[in-house]
Amino acid sequence: MRTETNTRSGKKRVRISLRHLLAFLLVYIIFILLFLAFRSYLFLIMVVLFTVLVPLSFCAAWRLTDFVTGMIVSQNETVRQGEETEVVFSIANRSWLCALRGTWLLTIGNSFYQTFDSQKLLLSVPPHGKKNYQITVTLTNLGRIVFACNDFFITDFLGIFAIHKGCIIENRLFVLPQSDGSSQEEIPDVCFGVAELSESERKGSDYSEVSDIRTYRQGDRPRDIHWKLSARQSELMVKERVSLSGSEHVLLLEFSDDRQQTEKLLAVGYHKIKGLLDKHMAVRLLVWNNHQFTFESYSCTCIKELETAFCEIFQTDLSSHSSGMLHQYMKNCYPQLESYLCVRQKENSVALEICVNG
Repeated sequence: MRTETNTRSGKKRVRISLRHLLAFLLVYIIFILLFLAFRSYLFLIMVVLFTVLVPLSFCAAWRLTDFVTGMIVSQNETVRQGEETEVVFSIANRSWLCALRGTWLLTIGNSFYQTFDSQKLLLSVPPHGKKNYQITVTLTNLGRIVFACNDFFITDFLGIFAIHKGCIIENRLFVLPQSDGSSQEEIPDVCFGVAELSESERKGSDYSEVSDIRTYRQGDRPRDIHWKLSARQSELMVKERVSLSGSEHVLLLEFSDDRQQTEKLLAVGYHKIKGLLDKHMAVRLLVWNNHQFTFESYSCTCIKELETAFCEIFQTDLSSHSSGMLHQYMKNCYPQLESYLCVRQKENSVALEICVNG
């Protein structure tokens, strides 16, 4: 799957190369002195040509930036850790103007770990055509890899003026764990890692989470009425719930602030969850979100849904998911659970454990 973003925007600004300007003035003065010494029309023509060439070269470069667009295209939206992938950076020119030197300021980084690196890409701009630059990268870290360009500049033929212009060109892809890995540890008796009791067996138990708020319909349970919100509305509002009991095993990913530990937890945890899915066990994956101060919830019944959940986790950075009070938050947010599964870092290994919710 290819993903791309290409938007032209930003104001222009001009930078002058003093080195090229002084070299040009030196040649210009030499031609003037030669004309005064020899009174030759050849040198006069050269003086006139050099005088006209400066504004023409500047105007051509200035105008060219309006016709040039860039695009970043990747082969796939998701790749596996350690695999090579190709990213193509292409520029298109809709005019017959051209430039010998175009510079694109690229930023390549992992938004999940907030690590970025800047690179310069030098490409000539062909007249009324397209030029591609193929980049082969090996992705060693899990997360959301972003290829972005927010600024480029076109240098005129004389090399004196560089016309800078802002742009928004971005492409992203997700790096997932290797699919052929396997967990070496035994999976615990997961029947204890779910909300086991049905609502009919224990008064007041509700093994579900709120997925939406809607208006009251005939037949809705009184216990689902959102009384605080209904008090501010002209009609009753009801909490729409998704069941967490019976068929789904609640599993918490316990992130840490350490990047290496998180990398290992994600890789090993992926295969531990995959092992549950291979045994036809549905998983309700929970990940803490500091910005929303709640748990992100993902229903995983197959490998595709698990990969989609990991991609959603990678949309935000690591600091959004790590907290030292995860188990206290679990108790507060899911008091109905007696126990749940947890993938956590334990000394030098990653373990799938059962945690008592209390």
